[in-house]
Amino acid sequence: MYSAEISRINPTCFLFLVDHSTFFQNPIIGVAGNPKKAEFVADALNKVIQSLVVSASKDMEIRVY
Repeated sequence: MYSAEISRINPTCFLFLVDHSTFFQNPIIGVAGNPKKAEFVADALNKVIQSLVVSASKDMEIRVY
């Protein structure tokens, strides 16, 4: 497993590849409300991005990495 510190000295780049095929328009069976797979992926990715922004924040200022 690769790990490295992310800081101003060691910046990084995140690349998210998202499948946009029609397969993801199908609902998720067995999940309450049967959301589409695309909606589930979008929610998960939004949470990851929000987490990254919070991690790069100090008080009300967003640090530029």
